[in-house]
Amino acid sequence: MFKTYQTKLKNDLIVLKNTSTLPVYEYFHQIAKYFGMLERKLFVDLYVRKKPSGDVKKFYCATYNITARQYNSIKKQLDGRISSKLELSKLYMKEWNEKIKSTTKRIKSKEEQKAKLQSTLLKMKGNEANFLKKVKRYRNIKRFIHQKKRKLYSMNLKLKKVESDFHHGIVRICFGSKELFQKQFHLEENGLTFQQWKKEWGEKRAAQFTFIGSKDETFGNQSCTYDLENHLRIRVFSKDEEVFGNYVTLKNVQFGYGQENIDKAKISSLGYTKGKRNPVKYYRALTWKFVRKSGHWYACVSVDVDVPPIITLKNNGVLSIDFNYGFLAVSDVDGFGNLVYSFQVPYQSTHCTSEQTKQSLSVALKAVVQYAVKKAKPIGFENLDFKRKKQNLKQMSSKQAKMLSGFAYSTYQSLLQSKCEAAGIESIAVNPAYTSQIGQHKFMKKYGISSHESAALVIGRRGLHFKRIEKIPPHHILNQKKKDSILQMDRRSQWKEIGQQWKNYSFNNKLYVLYRI
Repeated sequence: MFKTYQTKLKNDLIVLKNTSTLPVYEYFHQIAKYFGMLERKLFVDLYVRKKPSGDVKKFYCATYNITARQYNSIKKQLDGRISSKLELSKLYMKEWNEKIKSTTKRIKSKEEQKAKLQSTLLKMKGNEANFLKKVKRYRNIKRFIHQKKRKLYSMNLKLKKVESDFHHGIVRICFGSKELFQKQFHLEENGLTFQQWKKEWGEKRAAQFTFIGSKDETFGNQSCTYDLENHLRIRVFSKDEEVFGNYVTLKNVQFGYGQENIDKAKISSLGYTKGKRNPVKYYRALTWKFVRKSGHWYACVSVDVDVPPIITLKNNGVLSIDFNYGFLAVSDVDGFGNLVYSFQVPYQSTHCTSEQTKQSLSVALKAVVQYAVKKAKPIGFENLDFKRKKQNLKQMSSKQAKMLSGFAYSTYQSLLQSKCEAAGIESIAVNPAYTSQIGQHKFMKKYGISSHESAALVIGRRGLHFKRIEKIPPHHILNQKKKDSILQMDRRSQWKEIGQQWKNYSFNNKLYVLYRI
């Protein structure tokens, strides 16, 4: 399991070979600027001109006076950008297809309304009390369809462009961000002069650099070595050796969190080469990334840490979570699928930044994981994908829409799985189909719990591999004429049908009725 730890570096002075000094931040800016320039050139050579990677490596090492490991670090950073861009292209294609499908469906629905309304207007004489109202509605629908068709045309063009680039292997990257690039054409609106923009543009393109590690290198990285005394030694470019020497050393670099895991990586283990089986020392690879944020430089190190063994047993039951806007509903379920205890853990979701929400949610999940450790129970959660639902935000409540657009469910899921893995807790992803409906109709009144806690109970039962879909209560069918036909359906269809029957009730009215059935 890879973990990344971060620390802020001090802006100490570096003593040069001629005994003059240079601030660390200034030296880092020089490295980042050179790395950035080489990365952009490498992008053109490898992904635009399609040159062979082997020839490019030899040329760059000889021409720009960098080591093979420094070249590999630059290429790895570039490959990461390319991989991210390709994944984004896949996501964009999926999202545009969903948006086009949703928009087409809405246009079709509105055209049916338009045709029906037009037929009604043709039958009217024009002196009716509601004639003008219907005419206004007809014009609004016509205007709506026109605008949606324009939008549909635009979305189809964007989709074709993304698909064409993806299938032809064309990657478009703006180093420094498109947003900042466009600001040069609107300097007055952004309160900038061209020189100010140019300076900001240069800093943006020189804001990070990376050193890739390897287990067969001293202390896991020969380009950036973190020794036993916590000194960080950075390999200097060959072209700068006359000024800085072979290495620049930052003394006493400490990490406030994760120091013990980084120290373990410094301890070597004995191994053997594949061919001649010669004895050799191996370390854990340390990959260092230096990033400038808010005028300060930060060191981020990624290390492979030991994964603790799983300490939970399904025989003990399961702890299940229902993710909601502003709080987590948690149910403690025993090994037989019965509720033991339920509670809610709040987190900050309004009037705060996404980072503050993430931190608050992390604290809430930590409390749930600690409870699971105490009970030695695995944690069950819904395996949801909100990407498709994001296309229908207008049909949802404002709170639901904000949860989908302002805070990704995938963030919650990754946080939960990371904390479970670190604590030795098994995490169980379950099918989310009809968990809320089943909880409301079957368990809410029975245990006297909230609808969210009852949904968490259903998640827990599925985590224990009980029935995937519970039976529907026959007396909850509102349309008794269809009762026999509904009971003959498969269970998924039954819950879909009962959901349609109850959809006319508001949430509060629905709960009021269910508590009294």
